[in-house]
Amino acid sequence: MSLSLKICIISFIILICADVTVVFLLLLNRLKKLQLNNKLNIKKQKIVDTICFDSDAKKAKNYLDRLIKLKSSVILDNYNTKGSFSYKTIIKIESKYIKRLNSVFKTKRMDAAVQLSILASDNARVALEKAIIKEKNVQVKLYMANALSDIGDERSIPYLVRTLIGAHEWYRSRVNMMITEYGAAFSDYLPQISSSKKIEIQELIVDFSEVYISAFLKKYLIDLVDEEIRSQNEKSMDINRTKIAYKAAKIIEKTYPDIFTKDKYIDCFDKEIRSCAIKALAHSDIENNIDRLLLLLKKKDTAREAANAIIEILNDNPDYINKVIDFFNKENAHRTKTYLAEILSIKIDYFLMQLLTNEKKVAEDIIKQIILLGKTSNIINFLNENKNKDLENEILAIIKSTIKKDDSLEIQFCSYLNPRLKEKIKLNEHDYHEDKAKENYKPKRDYYFIIAVSLLICPAIYMFKHCSEIFSEPLIIQLKAYIIDYNYFLIFYSIAINIIYLLLLVFSSLNVRRQAKLWGLKTKEMLFKKRMLPSITVIAPAYNEEKTIIESANSLLNLIYPDYELVIVNDGSEDNTLQLLINTFDLKRVDLNFEYKLLTKPVLGVYKNPSMPNLTVINKENGGKADSLNAGINASTKDFFCGIDADSILEREALLKIASMELDAGIETTALGGNIVPANGCKLDNGEIKEIGISKNKFVAFQTVEYIRAFMAGRLGWAYINSLLIVSGAFGLFRKSKVISVDGYLSRSSKHEKSTVGEDMELVVRLSRVMHEISNKLKIYYAYNANCWTEVPETLVSLKKQRNRWQRGLIEILAYHKKMLFNSNYGRAGMIAMPYYFIFEVIGPLLETQGYLMVIIALIFNMVNVQLAFLLFIATVFIGVFISLASLLIADKNIDQFSLKDLFKLIFYAIIENFGPRQIFSFWRVETLFRMLHQESNWGKSDRRGFNSTKLDENGIVQ
Repeated sequence: MSLSLKICIISFIILICADVTVVFLLLLNRLKKLQLNNKLNIKKQKIVDTICFDSDAKKAKNYLDRLIKLKSSVILDNYNTKGSFSYKTIIKIESKYIKRLNSVFKTKRMDAAVQLSILASDNARVALEKAIIKEKNVQVKLYMANALSDIGDERSIPYLVRTLIGAHEWYRSRVNMMITEYGAAFSDYLPQISSSKKIEIQELIVDFSEVYISAFLKKYLIDLVDEEIRSQNEKSMDINRTKIAYKAAKIIEKTYPDIFTKDKYIDCFDKEIRSCAIKALAHSDIENNIDRLLLLLKKKDTAREAANAIIEILNDNPDYINKVIDFFNKENAHRTKTYLAEILSIKIDYFLMQLLTNEKKVAEDIIKQIILLGKTSNIINFLNENKNKDLENEILAIIKSTIKKDDSLEIQFCSYLNPRLKEKIKLNEHDYHEDKAKENYKPKRDYYFIIAVSLLICPAIYMFKHCSEIFSEPLIIQLKAYIIDYNYFLIFYSIAINIIYLLLLVFSSLNVRRQAKLWGLKTKEMLFKKRMLPSITVIAPAYNEEKTIIESANSLLNLIYPDYELVIVNDGSEDNTLQLLINTFDLKRVDLNFEYKLLTKPVLGVYKNPSMPNLTVINKENGGKADSLNAGINASTKDFFCGIDADSILEREALLKIASMELDAGIETTALGGNIVPANGCKLDNGEIKEIGISKNKFVAFQTVEYIRAFMAGRLGWAYINSLLIVSGAFGLFRKSKVISVDGYLSRSSKHEKSTVGEDMELVVRLSRVMHEISNKLKIYYAYNANCWTEVPETLVSLKKQRNRWQRGLIEILAYHKKMLFNSNYGRAGMIAMPYYFIFEVIGPLLETQGYLMVIIALIFNMVNVQLAFLLFIATVFIGVFISLASLLIADKNIDQFSLKDLFKLIFYAIIENFGPRQIFSFWRVETLFRMLHQESNWGKSDRRGFNSTKLDENGIVQ
């Protein structure tokens, strides 16, 4: 037996042993979990019962650990720790954690802060106060500040205030809110710092004045605004002080509106201060102020704010509507009349009823102006429910004469009036669905380049290596030599990609371990403190999702999170998606104004239910998922947005877990990704996963293994080395301001006038590109424990469609952002991540396919080299099995998901997926590239079975 064959056999044995070891560790881990669950199967109430451990400090530590875990799942208003331990025990554990405050490891210092906050003794407080002043790491400092806040001793106030000086806004914003919780105690401390001109102190006092009212704070806010006006007059402005002055102005507007009635504020040339002053007129001395506001409508710089203030007054005091009507009748200026019509549109029902009275002429003029503004929702709702034929005829006559001036108005009435009324005024149906086959981004040269590189790289290497033999050796000998060389090349390629996978596996394991520790330190009390976590808009684009939309909507409306809203965007669905949402949640079409910061297809209607203020449904022309997300961003009112597929289910704490990673960053994050898990086989109840299971469908089982490997061993690893370029469109969190700054998602309606089916990855790559070009830091995180359950394809045809879309998106993105490839100006993204996707995810499948072709040729001509074939088999299959099993181990060790029976099933599929399925996926990727050369448009959408069998009648109502 040759030495090389011995090496092959030894490698084979080692890998077999490694795979068996991983399986054994999987089963051992599951056994440990079962034993641990049996031991900890105690009611939560028992954990907080008073237990005296005398001097047993170890038991006391276990008690504290269990209490922290309990606090991470519920908010405890009253718990007594001191009564749980003897004095001797408290001294021991206190001493231990006080020492740990000086540990070189930041997670240990964080843990010490959490534990000491539970002990809440004077010694613990004093130690935390000393430690927070010395602490340099901003994340640890935040945990210490939170611990002092939980202890709640007013003697800690000076220490917390001191930490604000020179700190980043990320830290100050959160700690300011902790300090405000001291209330009267902090109010008593204010005279000691009120004279300070430091930005951080002024910001703190302004934040405090938002929640605490006093004469001192009132004067302080006024002084800040007046000082800003003087600075602007003297042209000596400071950006940071200006921000604080604007915040002070907003507080005065809401809390002390009478201050802003003075002309010096109403006529102030600063737009922000003037705006606050005008809004304040709606909150004091309304009798006189409404006349002032009506006059301010005439001025271009004040009209918008004045209109909003008058609307607010009329909503609370309808009796003032006659003043507005009189002003409307006397006004001749078109722009002012338009604002007045917008104001009066909130009382449209009143004017519609006036059509049958002596005030018909005035009402008719106002209604026409309102229709021309596009405020049609209430008119359409009124008409659809009206039973008075005379009134119906009057309204329809006005509509018919008005819509001739604007085609978009005809589309609105045609879309939402009932068929009988449309027929009465002879409205024609409009086809406003765009041709989905249109695609204006066709970088065929890039695709030909990719194919050329893939096909010619090996022949070029062969010619360079055997240049002296090319014209001297027979063709059959050269063919054999080429096949052997290609096999060696493929072996090196396989070893290279598997080494990358193994490294990512190690990084993933480290990342999970770190995240698990940090998540274990977070309590619900901490996460639900004001400003601790960012506000979030969940955006769910939906196209023909009637089978899953209600389950998904219920899931998204029942998330555990302090401040979020849900925006569902119906992207021109051709089924009952929209009607099902309207009927289920009792929605009404409303005229909701929002700023169109991103260009999208026209929005046809916005639906709300006053009893569900956190739900908004947008109906728009079909423009694709990216266009729908952009529409959702326009309607968003929060700091972050979370893009999620409408056929997906979020775990109740998923948003909490993914957003809490910002606390681990210590800086303002740009994007965060969540974990995607197949939902097929799971049992749901009212939008919540009740029982986790693996589907009996073999395609789903294969995908489950694949998803675990891709997320647990892939994205976690990339995130660990700050090179993550994919945040799944099924579940991703983005800072809204950053996304708007790069013009949103790529769509044909956007400024880019291009589209891609890989809009999720493209946005992350573009953010990375732009951030590097403007020298801003970019860090993208991935949460291992924030789970989103999504329906995956169950047939081979649907699965192929999905993979074609994924590969097409990847190739388009690499072609569009080719400037980043191997470009050190783009950091790790340009030198590591982008080259990886180009070499191994795009060119790789072509190389693998050629390798399989070489094997077939070798078999035909009896040129098979057993040694090479064996080595290739080891490099491509058994290492792949190890990586799949190891990914499963990481997932199962840190997340309780699957039963023991399902675990065995996943182990089985993790092994056999390397013997066929992965090779088929490579063939599909190659096919995708060649199909893209012809720009075929029918890329398809995966068929949906749905989470349950929701049935509708002919009107779209749930049976």
